[in-house]
Amino acid sequence: MSIERRSEMLYLDNGATSYPKPEAVIESYAKYLREVGASPSRGGYETAIIAGRKVFETRMNISKLFGSSNPERIIFTKNATEALNLAIFGILSDGDSVVTTRMEHNAVIRPLMQLEREGKIKIHWAKLTDRGRLDIEHLFELISSNKVKLVITTGMANVTGVVVPFWEIGKFCRERDILYLVDGAQLAGSYPVNVEEDFIDLLAFTGHKSLYGVPGTGGLYIGDRAEKHIKPLIWGGTGGYSELPDMPDLIPDKYEAGTPNTPGIVALGEGVRWLLEKGVESIHLHKKELLRIVLDGLKKIDGVNLFGPDDDVDRSSTIPFTIDDIKPQKIAQLLWNRYKIAIRAGLHCAPHIHQDLGAPDGTARLSFGAFNTKEDAEYAIAAVEEIAKEQK
Repeated sequence: MSIERRSEMLYLDNGATSYPKPEAVIESYAKYLREVGASPSRGGYETAIIAGRKVFETRMNISKLFGSSNPERIIFTKNATEALNLAIFGILSDGDSVVTTRMEHNAVIRPLMQLEREGKIKIHWAKLTDRGRLDIEHLFELISSNKVKLVITTGMANVTGVVVPFWEIGKFCRERDILYLVDGAQLAGSYPVNVEEDFIDLLAFTGHKSLYGVPGTGGLYIGDRAEKHIKPLIWGGTGGYSELPDMPDLIPDKYEAGTPNTPGIVALGEGVRWLLEKGVESIHLHKKELLRIVLDGLKKIDGVNLFGPDDDVDRSSTIPFTIDDIKPQKIAQLLWNRYKIAIRAGLHCAPHIHQDLGAPDGTARLSFGAFNTKEDAEYAIAAVEEIAKEQK
């Protein structure tokens, strides 16, 4: 018996970009362009002052969300990739050693491997368990047995939704005076984090995922321990201190050369405000409920292979899977063409974890967001089951 197919899209690709956005995000973006329009710190007239104030309000919202006592430590970039490049290229120099993990995104892998190819750094890779969790003892062993300048881990794996115990890693690094950088592209807005209590020196984030902002926004939290080590990635105008031949030596100006994406930053502020009102923990619990439904449902379907942990402990609602004898890209195509379900398939910019999980050709990935429902989860299960049964 076939399922009743929906005519409207069911969006299950929130791991790539969250959709839909809170209405206030959309309204604030349009209102800024209609009524303000000016660049912050580029004039003394009213709308330029308003623009500057709105950008600072977003810094304050993000600072509150991340538990930072100083909003000026929130540096805006165009995405998490740029933020990670700022941290990696800004801190590492010839002869440095880095410890990272096999679950990282290419936004971490590629800049590190470029520096290693140039003969500047040495990378030490921490192993994963057979179900895709971090082997934290191996990570600690690598940190302890090498002269390490920087430790980099994801906060939440984009392939499996597994939360890395960043609070334990942060404490371990702080006790040894080692800088700790967290790739928070998936983490921020999905799982509670406090940069000061969790001993995180640097936290990269993007606006268009679980902060419910728009593409082209993101940033880097730079703690006081990291600030003295990190040089700018881009040099140029900041709107002030124009007489200086170098970047002004104060945050955030030092790291924010060029005209910012002000409408995007304003909209991001509204996304974070919405998150603060709803509560990150509340959204996380909602998505965990959807995770349990989907895991339980897919486990019962012959021919479906699940990757990652069997349980929902410290995990968000991202579920990678395959179906016997169908390529992941074909699964995604069938889900869209027949059922109007939008998902992503492939390696998800994270090749190492797929190799370690035994899925070198990639996976199909369901990733739920705050606006998804139990009915959405059940519909996705039924669609996957129907496709799997056709292979028998």
